Amino acid sequence: MTKPARTLQTLRRQIDQTDDKLHDLLMQRAALVAEIGVIKQEIRGPIEVPLREAEILRRLAGRHRGNLPVAALVRLWRELVGAALVMQADFSVAVAVPDGDPGVWDLARDHYGSQVPMVPYRSPTEVLRALAELRHDSGVIAVPAEGEEPWWRALAGAADGPRVNARLPFAGRGNARGRHDAYVIGRAANGVGDRTLFVVETREELSRASLVDALSRGGVGFAVVAQHRGRESSVALIDVDAPLTPDDPRLKQLTSGLGKQLIYVAPLGSYARPLAAAEAARAAAR
Repeated sequence: MTKPARTLQTLRRQIDQTDDKLHDLLMQRAALVAEIGVIKQEIRGPIEVPLREAEILRRLAGRHRGNLPVAALVRLWRELVGAALVMQADFSVAVAVPDGDPGVWDLARDHYGSQVPMVPYRSPTEVLRALAELRHDSGVIAVPAEGEEPWWRALAGAADGPRVNARLPFAGRGNARGRHDAYVIGRAANGVGDRTLFVVETREELSRASLVDALSRGGVGFAVVAQHRGRESSVALIDVDAPLTPDDPRLKQLTSGLGKQLIYVAPLGSYARPLAAAEAARAAAR
């Protein structure tokens, strides 16, 4: 028996039917989000849980097939996640947008979607102050470049203060302007992600090469994101390729090469490793 011809009209009708099913599922998802919001209020749980969000996106990317780009899939779900945040609480984000550099704003918009209120600030310091004064729930700041003032050092304060809990972009830059990556900083209960950030202060004005050499002796994968060298001491932002807690023996192993030069090591947060281009390509090839 010959199959009926698949005309443009019949395909569009099938798309309409599929859209209705998708819409029904979206409304069902929203109802579940509302229930979760009630429970979070009862137990005073965190509204934003970045590692849980990353877990959802990784699972979806892992089962994805077909021609729809993984980055588009992530963008759709980021919009859902952002809408869920404002459904559950009065949620807003502070974004450090230096003059003439709108790229971080683009990354924040792509991450939080169109429904989360975002407020621009002129500097990372202003964003951190706004978070400390509880004017916003999270902040987005560009990953620091070499030579910048070490605003990130302020995150090494109180244990219940703001921490880095995500790195952007998670699944490709898309049409975001600029070349910066960015950190999401907030009070979210994040657990320990794939990568952890620490500030390391040393007694001497170590060069970057000397610092890298000393840390390399510890046998733990890391990157020096930024370093600020003073007259009597230096501070560096270290990104460790492992889920380390402050009492993890690997952290002591990492800094053992600094010897008596080491003043202190303090955690600045952790984040889920962004999706690699290779992961996205594998998903598209299925």
